[in-house]
Amino acid sequence: MPLHKFGKNDILHNQIKTHPSSSFFIYDSSIYYNNKASEPGQFAANVPNASTGYVNLLEMNVDRAAVTNSSITIGPSSSVSSSQNVLDTGLIYPFVYKGLSKMAFRDMSRMKFVHRYNNGDVLSGSYQMSASISRQRYTSAYLSIISGSALKNSLSYAKRLGEHYDVDDASGINVIQIPSIFYGSEIKKGTVDLKYHMTGNVVGRLRDTRQNGALVMSEGTEASAHDGEIAGVVLYKEGFILLTGSWALASVFTNATKIEDKDVHGALITGTNASWLNFGFGANDKVGSGANTTNGSASFSVDFVGTHKVPTMTMLAHANKGELNYSNNPTYVSASQANVYTPLTGTHLYREKELVIKNIHSSSYADPSGSLVKTTYITKIGIYDRRKKLIGIASLAKPVKKTEDRDLTFKLKLDI
Repeated sequence: MPLHKFGKNDILHNQIKTHPSSSFFIYDSSIYYNNKASEPGQFAANVPNASTGYVNLLEMNVDRAAVTNSSITIGPSSSVSSSQNVLDTGLIYPFVYKGLSKMAFRDMSRMKFVHRYNNGDVLSGSYQMSASISRQRYTSAYLSIISGSALKNSLSYAKRLGEHYDVDDASGINVIQIPSIFYGSEIKKGTVDLKYHMTGNVVGRLRDTRQNGALVMSEGTEASAHDGEIAGVVLYKEGFILLTGSWALASVFTNATKIEDKDVHGALITGTNASWLNFGFGANDKVGSGANTTNGSASFSVDFVGTHKVPTMTMLAHANKGELNYSNNPTYVSASQANVYTPLTGTHLYREKELVIKNIHSSSYADPSGSLVKTTYITKIGIYDRRKKLIGIASLAKPVKKTEDRDLTFKLKLDI
């Protein structure tokens, strides 16, 4: 099998910018991501092994269940201590042994590594990591938390886009947090869309139509009175939505819509009208499920488009004229030869037989046949590192015919 080295112009590095959309729907303390409900699996209650509305960060342990017998070990058991056994939990997880190599997990402190574990103990981690949006309600009593956090620095830096980033927090702030796994490097400007639903009616809608981070009120029951007002801002790179609009959104529903909300510390906020300050209540906050039975069946939708930058590498593999026209496949030689792989031997002789290549070149006549044309069919391309170790295989959907007078170039693309 011949090996060819990539030339200096055969490897190209690029970056692809993609814009995947995300949609969250919140109702009765349940979150639904991209309109996906629970998907029961054969071994897990939900196939991704994450709660509804969450994404599995590493996409491991899909449709796996933990075993009830935690004493089952992988490999031989230790004769010193059971703490030195690697347990079969039924799930995939990382582990290392504490030894002379001093190897540990990156997030483990040196103090914990030295004093909590003995030599030979098993250090294990977990791949059960997931993410979803969350909400925090800050009342006027806890605004110092916002003022003293890094979020204040981001707001100050964003003020170059407009004074609306100098948020009016006199009535409190409602913070929606979006993990970066959903939007990548930043949320695309002009794509944020928030809808406040009451008993099936859209009573309020916010969009960043100006593409400057300002969430402008439009549509809904109260749109005539507050249409065009700014009810919050978006921090595109940080993935935060800050809502400050305190006006009532559903006054036509009278007392049936009084919201029983809770602040960031779990303190009850009673008797408030539907407003942007309680938008998204129940989304991984202190509010428990079942609140919608007395709150006018409130539900919320959060839609946006992210920006993901995917590094790509393009490799050009060349099959030049006069090359790659021999194959070790048994079908490459003529089947009419007898004992083709039996060598010729004698007292002073050991020689392999000359192989007759099967001629598959078409001819206008059955006899005589056409001239021999060495022909192969390329089906796979292997990629090797500098040590000649196979690190990847590119399979072609359809075999490509290669003759001695034909130049071919295969374009291989790898997303990193």
